[in-house]
Amino acid sequence: MAFLIFNTTGKNIGDKAVATECTSAIFNYQVIGAGAVVEFSGSNKPDADIDNDAHWEPIVTVTAGVPDDVPYRQHTWDNIRYVVTAGNNVEIYVSSGVSG
Repeated sequence: MAFLIFNTTGKNIGDKAVATECTSAIFNYQVIGAGAVVEFSGSNKPDADIDNDAHWEPIVTVTAGVPDDVPYRQHTWDNIRYVVTAGNNVEIYVSSGVSG
């Protein structure tokens, strides 16, 4: 069973968001939009601040039109953050499924 933890459109440079309670799952990351680049990071800090980079560890940077070289990323972050670093009108889709 899978569900979308990020299912968003119309994002621009500097936009960011956090999804919580993401522990022990398999994730797929997809970014759509001309020139779009989105950085994803994780945190297990219960009070992780979306704007404090010291609270976040890099997971993957995804560029639109470039396939992810790891089709299923398994990790155990409680929180996942995205930050749009390039592009306008960016679409972000991150699906999660139970591992095992």
